[in-house]
Amino acid sequence: MKALIIKLLALLGFVEAGNLIQEGQTAYNFNLLNEEGKPVQLSQYRGKWVVLYFYPKADTPGCTAQGKEYSRLYDKFLSNNAVVFGVSTDDVPTIKRFKEKYNFRHSLLSDPKGEVAKAYGVKLFFGMCSRDTVLINLEGKVEKIYRGVDPKGDPNQVLSYITSKAKSY
Repeated sequence: MKALIIKLLALLGFVEAGNLIQEGQTAYNFNLLNEEGKPVQLSQYRGKWVVLYFYPKADTPGCTAQGKEYSRLYDKFLSNNAVVFGVSTDDVPTIKRFKEKYNFRHSLLSDPKGEVAKAYGVKLFFGMCSRDTVLINLEGKVEKIYRGVDPKGDPNQVLSYITSKAKSY
């Protein structure tokens, strides 16, 4: 039923579907601005796990819960050689206020046109990202893609995966 609704919304022009990137493919080398207006490129993080969690809108309940949980687990991500970025179509001033309001320890990135979201197969609903998480491995390949994630459970699921794989790298 959910797939049918999404297809109908896409036909009406309310949903934009991104290209379906596959696990194992080279990650899209984005260049986005963080909450301070400074450019962040994926290539800067080669040799690290990179978590890109796409969220719909700053300062909404689910997005806030997800951001707080990633922030709470931030030291564990760092100790497993991982960096975390929250990505949305919100502009830089909005993500800056969002990060400051909740004291997030990880960085937020602005993807105002949804270009990076689409490159990773994230759907855009009325200009907002679907709640998906993309995990990029140390070699710059898409390791895992989680679609339609639970905002509270996603950070723990991703951390568990990284922790289980850390021994093999």
